[in-house]
Amino acid sequence: MALNNAFNRLKREIGIKRCIIIDGNVGDVYQNEKGQILDLKNYLKQILTGMEYDSVVCWDKIDGTKDDIGNLELVDEIQVSGDSYLDDGELSELMEDSTNPSNNNGNTQIDTTDVKEMLNIVMKNLLNKNKKVAFILNWADFMFSGTQLPPDEREELTILGKAVREKMPDYSSTDVNESTVILITNKLAMFPISFYQNNPEVSTLTLPKPDREEREAMLRKIAISFNVITDKGKDLMECEKINEYIDMLNDFTNREIIQLARLSRKEEKMTFDKLFLLFKYGEKDNPWEKLAYAEVKKIKENLRERVIGQDEAIEKIEKVVVKAYMGMTGLHKTSSRSMPKGVLFFVGPTGVGKTELSKALAKFLFGDEDACIRFDMSEYAQENSDQKLIGAPPGYVGYEEGGQLTNAIKEKPFSVILFDEIEKAAKPNPRILDIFLQILEDGRLTDSKGETVYFSESVIIFTSNLGASEVKSDSNNPAAEFIDKVKNYFNNELKRPELLGRIGYGNIVPFNFIKDDEFRLKIAQSKLKPIKKGIEEKYHMNLIFDDELSFINYVIGDADKSKGGRDILNAINDKLLDDLAMWLFQNKEDLRELRGSNICVETKKTGLSFRFE
Repeated sequence: MALNNAFNRLKREIGIKRCIIIDGNVGDVYQNEKGQILDLKNYLKQILTGMEYDSVVCWDKIDGTKDDIGNLELVDEIQVSGDSYLDDGELSELMEDSTNPSNNNGNTQIDTTDVKEMLNIVMKNLLNKNKKVAFILNWADFMFSGTQLPPDEREELTILGKAVREKMPDYSSTDVNESTVILITNKLAMFPISFYQNNPEVSTLTLPKPDREEREAMLRKIAISFNVITDKGKDLMECEKINEYIDMLNDFTNREIIQLARLSRKEEKMTFDKLFLLFKYGEKDNPWEKLAYAEVKKIKENLRERVIGQDEAIEKIEKVVVKAYMGMTGLHKTSSRSMPKGVLFFVGPTGVGKTELSKALAKFLFGDEDACIRFDMSEYAQENSDQKLIGAPPGYVGYEEGGQLTNAIKEKPFSVILFDEIEKAAKPNPRILDIFLQILEDGRLTDSKGETVYFSESVIIFTSNLGASEVKSDSNNPAAEFIDKVKNYFNNELKRPELLGRIGYGNIVPFNFIKDDEFRLKIAQSKLKPIKKGIEEKYHMNLIFDDELSFINYVIGDADKSKGGRDILNAINDKLLDDLAMWLFQNKEDLRELRGSNICVETKKTGLSFRFE
C-alpha cells in the first residue's frame, strides 16, 4: 500500500531525523487504522501523540498555532554558531525582540503568526533535552519567497537550520524519539534547497496518491454516500463491475473520490460510469459507447469513401477501433484504462492520405472532423519548444497560458491526436520524445501548472515521411522498406528504441504509393464533392460537368504521381478553381438572378469553358 508504506517510513524516521520535509500528495485526506478520515495535519498529530511526545504543536503562517505553548521553553536568547547560514555581521539583529517578557507559565506574549517568533520557539525546544516536542509547520513552502531570500527570511532560515543541526546526537540515550519538526510543503522545489541538501538531519518524503488497495478502502468507507444506479439495487461494493470502478479511479486522490460521491448526490441519479465521465471530463456520454454496432461493422466502407487506395491502413484502423469498442484496449498491460484507445504510426510517401485518414477517423468516431487535433511537428524543432506542448515553467513568459497539447486535451478529451511529420522535431529536439513516452506509457501528462490531463479516451497517431525520397514505387516490397526505415530511425539515428517499443512494431502502418490510374481517378472524383457542395451553399447553383471523366483526365494528366493525392488537389485548384473564380467574378452582377441554375463545365483541348443553364 503506497500511502501506508510512506507513513510507515515517516514513523521510523520521526525522532531519528531532526527534521522531515513532506511534499507530494499533502492536500489529500487519509484513513487511519480506526477508519477515521483525517487531513494530513491531524493525521500527523495523531501519529505523534501516539509516540508519547510531551507536546505536539501545529502551526502555519496565517493562523499561527491554536495549540497551548505555555508549557514550552520560550526564547530568551539566540546564539547562532559559525556553521550557520548567515555571516556574523548579519546576526546583529537576531538578538532584538528575542527576549520574551513572560515566564513559562502559559502567560505568553508571543505572536505565533510571526514566522521569526515561532521559529525561535522551535529552536529553543528542539535544543531542550528535558522535553520531547514535535512541531508540524504547515504550508512551509510559503514561509520563504524563493532561492534569493531577503535578509529577514535568511535570518528565519538560519534559526530553523540552527534548531535542526545544533544539538549533538546522543547515542547513549534510551529514548530513540527526540524532538522533531515536520515541514509540509506542496512542492519541495519551492523550499530553499540550501536547508535540506547534504543535511543528514533532514529527510524528505514524497506522499504518493493512493494505490488500488487504498482506493478500494476509501470507496468501501464512503460507498453509502454514492447516489448511483446499481445492479438490481445492490450496494455499490456488491456490483459486478466494482473492480472496474476501482480501476477507473486510478490516479484519483481520496479527496477526489469523496468529491465524486458528493457530485452523485448533486446530479440526477446515473450509473457510476456516467458519473465518472461527468466528473473527469464534464460529459455524461462516452462517444466510444455510443458507437453503433452496425456502424463499426461498416467502418472500412466509411473510411474508403474519404481515402482511396489504402486498404491495408484502413484494415489496421478497423482492428484498433473494434478492440476499443469491445473494451479490450490495454488488457495485456494494465486494467486501469489509462492507455490511449489506440496508437498508430503512419509512414509513407507524401500526399497519399495519412492526414486525411486521421481526419476521417475523427469524423467517424466523434462525429466531427475538428475532433482531429493536429500538431505540425516542424513548429517544435527548436530547443525548448517542447515546452509549448505542456506550458512554460513558473516564472517564464506564457506560464499562465498553459500548454498547447494539454489545453487541447482538456477541451476535447475525446479526440484523435495527430502528431504530423514527427521526424521534423524528434532529432532537433529530442526532449519532445520524453513527452510522447509518458503519453504512451501512462496515458496522462502533467502540465507546467501541475494539472494532469488524460489520453485514455483518445487515439494517438504519428505520421512520418521517412524513406519517402529513398523508397521507390516500383520496389519489390515498398511497405517493408518503409517499416525498416522507421525502425532504423528510432533504433540507430535517435537511439530511442524504447519509444518505438511503446508504439509497437505492429502499429507501424505503411501507406501505398498512388500510382494506379484508377485510384487517381477515384481520388479526383472524391475531391470534386466538397467543391460541388461549396458552390451550392454559396451561390445556390449546381456545378455539373459535360463529361466528368474527360475533365478528370485533363486535370490529373500533368499531376506528379510521386506526390500522390496532394498534387491532384493542386491540379484541381490550378485548373478548375482559378478559372471558375475568374468566370464567376466576371458575371458577379448576374449571380443573384441566376440562383437555381447550373454551372456547366466543358472540357476542350484549349482548356475549360463555363456556361449557365
